[in-house]
Amino acid sequence: MHRAFSCLLAGLIALLVAACPAGAQQFSPEAVDEAIEKGVEFLWSLQKEDGSWGTYTHQRTYPVGPTAICVYALLESGVSPRDPRMAKALAYLRKTESDYTYGLAFRASAYAAAMKYDERYRTPLRKDVSKLIKSISREGAYTYDADGTTPTKFPGFAGNAPDNSNTQYGLLGVWAGQRHLHEVPRQYWQRTMDYWLKVQKPDGGWPYSPGGRPNSYMSMTLAGLASVYVCADNLYAAKFATCSGNVELPAIEKALKWVDENYEEALGQSKWFYYTLYGVERVGLASGRKYFGRQDWYKLGAAELIRRQSPNGAFLQGGGGFSDAPRSTTCYGLLFLLRGRRPVVINKLEYTGDWNNRPRDCAYLTRWMGGKFEREVAWQIVNLQVPVEEWHDAPILYISGARAPSFSQEELDKLRRFVWQGGTLLTATECGGSEFSHGIREIYEKLFPQYKLVPCTPEHEIYRAQFLMSGTPKLEVLTNGIRPLAIHTEADLPRAWQLQRADTEKAAFESAANAYMYVTGKTFRNRGVRIWPEEPAYTPKREVKIVRVKHAGNYDPEPLAYERFARLISKQDKLKITPVGPLPATDLPNANAKIATLTGTGELKLTQAEQDALRMFVEDGGTLVIDAAGGDREFDRSTRQLLRGMFGSSAPQRLSADAPPLASVGLDGLRYRSRTLLRLGTSGAGSVNLRGVMVAGRPAVLYSREDITGALLGRPSYTCDGYTPQSAYDLMRGIVLQAAGN
Repeated sequence: MHRAFSCLLAGLIALLVAACPAGAQQFSPEAVDEAIEKGVEFLWSLQKEDGSWGTYTHQRTYPVGPTAICVYALLESGVSPRDPRMAKALAYLRKTESDYTYGLAFRASAYAAAMKYDERYRTPLRKDVSKLIKSISREGAYTYDADGTTPTKFPGFAGNAPDNSNTQYGLLGVWAGQRHLHEVPRQYWQRTMDYWLKVQKPDGGWPYSPGGRPNSYMSMTLAGLASVYVCADNLYAAKFATCSGNVELPAIEKALKWVDENYEEALGQSKWFYYTLYGVERVGLASGRKYFGRQDWYKLGAAELIRRQSPNGAFLQGGGGFSDAPRSTTCYGLLFLLRGRRPVVINKLEYTGDWNNRPRDCAYLTRWMGGKFEREVAWQIVNLQVPVEEWHDAPILYISGARAPSFSQEELDKLRRFVWQGGTLLTATECGGSEFSHGIREIYEKLFPQYKLVPCTPEHEIYRAQFLMSGTPKLEVLTNGIRPLAIHTEADLPRAWQLQRADTEKAAFESAANAYMYVTGKTFRNRGVRIWPEEPAYTPKREVKIVRVKHAGNYDPEPLAYERFARLISKQDKLKITPVGPLPATDLPNANAKIATLTGTGELKLTQAEQDALRMFVEDGGTLVIDAAGGDREFDRSTRQLLRGMFGSSAPQRLSADAPPLASVGLDGLRYRSRTLLRLGTSGAGSVNLRGVMVAGRPAVLYSREDITGALLGRPSYTCDGYTPQSAYDLMRGIVLQAAGN
């Protein structure tokens, strides 16, 4: 992890601590949603009759810029170009001429956003991008003016001279078009890169302009970093085709070092708070960094924006846009919140070893995935110094290399806990590295000795989760019978990603997309949504033990499922759930517990002594909950057979909707996963499938053919046959409260 980001965030933390009064609004996805909704409504309230948001005047009048940035922010929020208000705004933009860099750049960004919904904006986008390309100076910079001719002299008004603010936005406008048009000449990127490298200060930062304001500024250094990343992506991808270790471009290293040494300026200049924060977001997304130090830059920035938002929805307190006009500050605030919360589909792990041979592999992969999924997605770099719970922005943790990876026991424990909390590891051997291949296999044996990597046949579901594939590249899956714990490949997929070979090596990209869909069940989750709940910090009313029963089969496929359940129910009902075990069934009589759970995959085999102990447990007043983990068919068949032998030929019987465990949930509250709905069909989708064995007039044994255990982790799933996470929690909560006597 670069020390630069650690220091930048330390400055941000200090600013937030000093600025936020006690009890100030903290980050939450719900608070972000509300802030976005209020900000969007505020922008709409400013729209004029002609569809515009007015003009901006500073020694000259800018007719396009204010409307373009508002349209861009609103389109990013999900407003359709066909919305009558948006259609009116876009019509205004199309008929209004502009020869100014900011206006053209933001309009190009707006047109690119509109093209997600409507191809008609390709022509005006091409026009603006073409004008921006032609307006760059021979040195690779921009002035305020962009009339489609190369500026050669810069007399008079200071705005006629090149500056790094206009230059970054001119480049961003071209980049927005390039992602849709693919017509930007390589010479453009080279000229722009040469400029940014030339004007970078010896200290590593960037100034506003080489002449007028020559000192390095935080906002301009962020602008330089974002610009260098864009240029490098278009120029230097092939530099990292081989496995040469964790190499970064010198300009980026120098800039990050400057940020390290000057972090206090980051948000200290509150006049440019929103402008700078948007720069932080762009660098965060471009670099893939989740953390500045050990903290989450998006959560901190979002919390501060929420604190600054006015009751009418405007982001204004503290100033800092093109001007102090609330339309620009609100747009910057919205763009930070909207772009920063993009779903993170993959986290790349920084570890001791050659973890970053291909520094832009995930950047190019997620860009391609975003186009195919028709929604913007992100990637991140995470490290081993932060808590595991901070890794769950993405469902997949990606580890690659050519040399043997090195992990301490503490780090191995973190990897294991990430997986048991519902995550999946994706590993790829680069450059045919036998050391990495051997090393990662040894690591899997240490992490999950009870499970093995198994090669996928061409018919495996992973080859058709999204794209229909023929069985290559070769993939291996390590599963607990419910979901994939790890996916490994010896194919050098990262090389194809790094080289952006989506056309010639399509399978490398499609297999990664399939892996994501296979893990997640084709769902996306915004950054910042917390999956693993915090441990309750209050004293519960009373304690209830849940004993997990051990047997000869795969008795503990999800070791942390009931830990998560315990945290959730403690928060809701002030009830302390203590998971115990796994314990042999023969230990149940001495466990002093009212509830026991038994789950598994494959055939369930119980000795006569185990059957007798379970029968004694329920006859003494205990409640036994059994579910087929993942909806496993063999476990279902064998369990029904065992229950008939233990309790009679009619056991277990289907429970009615008003049975005590179900009455608290309600039939309408039960939902099944998509795989279960396919199996049950239309007639069974609305039915209650929970079965019970009656002992002394109560359902003492509850059996679910549909998975409960896996769902208690709170994750979507492509492979799991059972209840949705919320329904599994509601159902288990009802069972626990009933059995515990609440």
